[in-house]
Amino acid sequence: MTLATSFLFFAIHFASIGAGNSSEKFVKVECKEEYHGVYGQQSLLQCNVKAVQNVTISTVTWKRVEVDTLLLEYHQDTFNLIPGFEFAEPSWNKNNMNVSLLLTNTKMADKGVYECMVGTDRGYDKATTSLSVTAMYLTPTMSSIPETNIKENTDVTIFCNSTGGQQKGLIWWFDQFGSNRTRSAELVAKETGDGLFNLSSRFKVLKATSSSTNYTCKVLNVNGVEEGMASFVIQFAVPEIGSEAARLDSVSPTNWLAPVVVIGSLIIGLLVALLLFRKRSAQHFVSFLTGARRQSTFPLMSDHQTDTRHDRDVEAEGLNCDSPQDQHNSL
Repeated sequence: MTLATSFLFFAIHFASIGAGNSSEKFVKVECKEEYHGVYGQQSLLQCNVKAVQNVTISTVTWKRVEVDTLLLEYHQDTFNLIPGFEFAEPSWNKNNMNVSLLLTNTKMADKGVYECMVGTDRGYDKATTSLSVTAMYLTPTMSSIPETNIKENTDVTIFCNSTGGQQKGLIWWFDQFGSNRTRSAELVAKETGDGLFNLSSRFKVLKATSSSTNYTCKVLNVNGVEEGMASFVIQFAVPEIGSEAARLDSVSPTNWLAPVVVIGSLIIGLLVALLLFRKRSAQHFVSFLTGARRQSTFPLMSDHQTDTRHDRDVEAEGLNCDSPQDQHNSL
């Protein structure tokens, strides 16, 4: 029996049941109003049959209203399923009141309004629910040109690619120090046939050196929310002993700058200490000379005073003693 024939029979069957039970509704289908699915994952549309007494289900159909195509049909122990759609419970049978629909691999085209119709031996009912679908970007992949054995001071281009986003997103770049380098990158976004976007960004490192090798790219959706991140290390060549690269590396600023700073600091310290030592020595020498001069002055002054006193005594004796002529004249 084809889907169209089954659906026609189903409609006639429900009409006859409805006519016989127009005064009272014994069966009710209850579904949540809205569901949210994620691209590439399973989505569950839950619906359950509520009855005032035990009933046996004879028919179940699920369809998407926009296209009016049956996605799942059960009729009198016969199942007709479109690939990708099935009962949420694999062992479902006519006595199971859980008639939920499972989408095994959600696509962007699956968003829309769904209708579930259930027929039993006590009547029928139907209900609708809607499904929205979002898509997240996959974890980005990174590569570089050149790939390996990169020499110092070589320009390196790093690539960051991510797919599967629902809307055009962004890729941000960061170096190993956490600085945002996005302004120096180029981004290309392409829409695919299923309504998704692929992002590809490249960042060029000019004259790359082994002192900065790590770079990170982050994928953000249209709302600026991070959905993926990856890191990349530039693969520099290992310098051979005695090679020109090793020689250049040995004289690179990062190798000789630190020792020069240390040695320079030591020399400055020694010079300062020497100057202080000389200054103190000069002060001690001046003090010594001053003391010696003072000591040498005292004896000279003493001899002078002695000679002066001697002259004064001789002069006094001369005055006190008359010459022989003076003594004769006095007689």
